[in-house]
Amino acid sequence: MERPDMASLTCVNPECQMFDQPGRGNLKVRKVYGQDQLRFLRCKECGEEFSERRGSALFNTKIPEAKAMSVIEHLDEGCTLTGTARLVKVAKDTVSRLLKVTGRHAKKFHDQEVQGITPQALEFDEQWSYVGKKGEALQP
Repeated sequence: MERPDMASLTCVNPECQMFDQPGRGNLKVRKVYGQDQLRFLRCKECGEEFSERRGSALFNTKIPEAKAMSVIEHLDEGCTLTGTARLVKVAKDTVSRLLKVTGRHAKKFHDQEVQGITPQALEFDEQWSYVGKKGEALQP
């Protein structure tokens, strides 16, 4: 997967003067690690060291990024936990953990971005449910 641009990354230390200020040139790549070639960064201002994934939905994910993205895409399409685990060839616990982590991340992002909206109209769709097959045949 493509790495994010260094100008879009920021120091994660809330006590740093450069906290949440991307593109200031205060981050330096200390090392590159893992099968996905992740960058381990150091802030020149405060000395904090962190992974470029810190604060993202894939932080501390041990499986390859492509596989994690595949899990998320399968879940997004409505696949079950067990089905996703079988199709992507990962443990069911891994799928469950990714679902929880990405769900929390999505909620945090939604709450941060969607504020002050007052709907003008609401539309309710019909709710469909599974109807079991009846034992008797229908008469034509």
